[in-house]
Amino acid sequence: MKHAVATVLCVFILTLAAVAHADATVHVKVRGGGDGQVQLKGDGGSFTCTTSQGSCTIRSVPGGRYVVVFKPKSGSPTAPKKVMIPPDGKTDLHIAAK
Repeated sequence: MKHAVATVLCVFILTLAAVAHADATVHVKVRGGGDGQVQLKGDGGSFTCTTSQGSCTIRSVPGGRYVVVFKPKSGSPTAPKKVMIPPDGKTDLHIAAK
């Protein structure tokens, strides 16, 4: 009986640890088109991706609050936008080019 309880407890703890370390995949789409670089900065770190035909993907982003900026190949960067990334799973992030 003690062995069964210990096994269940270990599985529970490992499950919690796996959930705590899960990260999100962020699919970025730039409305208004255009290619350039997307910068995502926050407590979880700094991440970038380069858009192709207005989209790109950033993997392994820890959940939390971030600021996103799109810097087109030509022209001025967008105003910083605050976003919340979930702790895991997939999320879509839409950015207006201007």
